[in-house]
Amino acid sequence: KFKDQERILIEARQKAEEADRMKSAFVANMSHDIRTPLNAIVGFSNLLVEEPNIDAEEKSMCINTINTNTQHLLKLINDILDLSRIEAGSMKYSLKECNMHDLLREVYNTHKLLMPEDVDLKLFLPEKNMTIVTDYHRIVEVLTNLISNSIKFTEHGVISLGYNEDSDGQGVSIYVKDSGKGIPLDKQKKVFDRFTKVDEYTQGAGLGLVICKHIVDSLGGSINLESEGEGKGACFTIHLPNQSPKV
Repeated sequence: KFKDQERILIEARQKAEEADRMKSAFVANMSHDIRTPLNAIVGFSNLLVEEPNIDAEEKSMCINTINTNTQHLLKLINDILDLSRIEAGSMKYSLKECNMHDLLREVYNTHKLLMPEDVDLKLFLPEKNMTIVTDYHRIVEVLTNLISNSIKFTEHGVISLGYNEDSDGQGVSIYVKDSGKGIPLDKQKKVFDRFTKVDEYTQGAGLGLVICKHIVDSLGGSINLESEGEGKGACFTIHLPNQSPKV
């Protein structure tokens, strides 16, 4: 009995130490991730004000840089707000019938013009259109997160977005597949852990996949990763039932 209590206390201490370490790392990463885009926004905004005679090409570059960093900062703040809602158990869902062709086309049309120069986004839709009951906007949020992740790790090549009906006819499988640098085998089990980053040198706080998993799980589905390892791309697949549970 005493040995069992000792083991429980040791495990609790280890979990507390790990949580403390992860929170410290999160604060450090967050400080860097917020400061970096803010510095870029302030710096290039000042350049536009202080140097009114810069040529059109430089002006366009400044504006594009400001827009890019503004979007990154907005996503970072949205991720933090979503995480706080998850922690508080107050994330809201709105279930309704969703046309899968329309949903994926919306995501595709939103992102196809935002692709880097050497990356092509392709859309694959089955002949049979599917309608399921789920939260349209939350699934759009999940797919946006997954495509944004693929862009980070794909310098050139293809990102594929598509879906198929599950073999049992009870739901759909939506996938985001890229030809990027892949995910090392030793890190694949941790990609859905909080504050985990596959590459410490890429932008982001390591929250996107955590939020994706929580949303998909809450809608009665599951999310899986397939990657043969570093340099071989990655594929995230979301399985959603025809009828999400009431949440």
